[in-house]
Amino acid sequence: MMHWLLVASAATQAGAMTSMHSSHIGAAEYAQFRVKHGHRSGKDHIAYETREQLFHERLAAIKEHNSKESSWVAGVNKFADFTDEEFRGLLGFKRMARSEHGPSASPSLLQLTANGNMIKATPHQPTVLSTVVDYRSTVKSANFVRDQGDCGSCWAVATVGALEMQSELKTGNTTQLSFTQLVDCVPNPHNCGGTGGCEGATAELGLEYVQHHGLQSEAHYHHHNGDDKCKGLKKHSAIALSGWHRLPTNEGAPLLNSIAHHGPVVVSVDGGPWMAYSHGVFDSCDKDSTINHAVLAIGFGEEKGKKYWLIRNSWGKEWGDHGFIKLLRHDHDNDYCGTDHDPKQGVGCDGGPATLPVCGMCGVLSDSSHPVGAAISRK
Repeated sequence: MMHWLLVASAATQAGAMTSMHSSHIGAAEYAQFRVKHGHRSGKDHIAYETREQLFHERLAAIKEHNSKESSWVAGVNKFADFTDEEFRGLLGFKRMARSEHGPSASPSLLQLTANGNMIKATPHQPTVLSTVVDYRSTVKSANFVRDQGDCGSCWAVATVGALEMQSELKTGNTTQLSFTQLVDCVPNPHNCGGTGGCEGATAELGLEYVQHHGLQSEAHYHHHNGDDKCKGLKKHSAIALSGWHRLPTNEGAPLLNSIAHHGPVVVSVDGGPWMAYSHGVFDSCDKDSTINHAVLAIGFGEEKGKKYWLIRNSWGKEWGDHGFIKLLRHDHDNDYCGTDHDPKQGVGCDGGPATLPVCGMCGVLSDSSHPVGAAISRK
């Protein structure tokens, strides 16, 4: 399998990488890349030559991948000259930072289908009505693709996405909610790898905060203070939330059922191999995956004989398939299982397990939750 994160040499880490003897064409290609993506225009702590070499190494890896028969296509995007450390900074899911109180909704719920009908279903007894679910064509908020920037706030972006979409399915009302309020205001109670915010947390902590404190719209709270202080909150919340539910670990049927009959679900994955994804059905995570990224599962389907989970990411519309990725979906839960050998990566909590089982491509079945009763008021 192709690994997109590069192992830097000691010279690279010291900032003393020798210059590439690239051709004029190669140099022009990187210069055009910088113009296209509009970044690195200010002061940069990484040398230009280092970024240029990273770009050419990633470009070579992309060409090598695309020269082989594969179910997905790699492409050049804004991450092509990122250092490994910068890219890992986008992976802000802290697996062990769970709610102290547990789920606040029963596993057996009156759930909402895509066409608005209420049915009785449980996560263990799926009643999927279709082989294809894709909320992008029916729910406006499914296309609220965000760019989390250089902050490890994937967990907050995925949380507000689930709230926005469930409210639209339930009430017909939606608006863009403030994920930056979650970044500013949601603590990581056990200081697992930080105190929350850009240092990482989970959707569970975000949903619990919204249930008890509400959440403002993006229009009313769109700044990040960066000082661990929660400031400038409005008196009235834009959303009400009755609770949230955690899906069974490493089981595919509950996830299928919840997406089909309830709405989008926040799922946790190993996002490290996703850097160069462009389109197609992604199948390049190892069975042993380190769960480090939170995203939103908004559908499922089949393409060229391969079943997939439809995932909305938080790296902007220019990444992947306009901000989305199709992740290979297996028929049975034990078809693709391995071990997370570092569940405390970046977390630093004592007393947790040394390893955890993970199932599904990129560990997509390992840790999932969704809101219950989200309702955004019409303004």
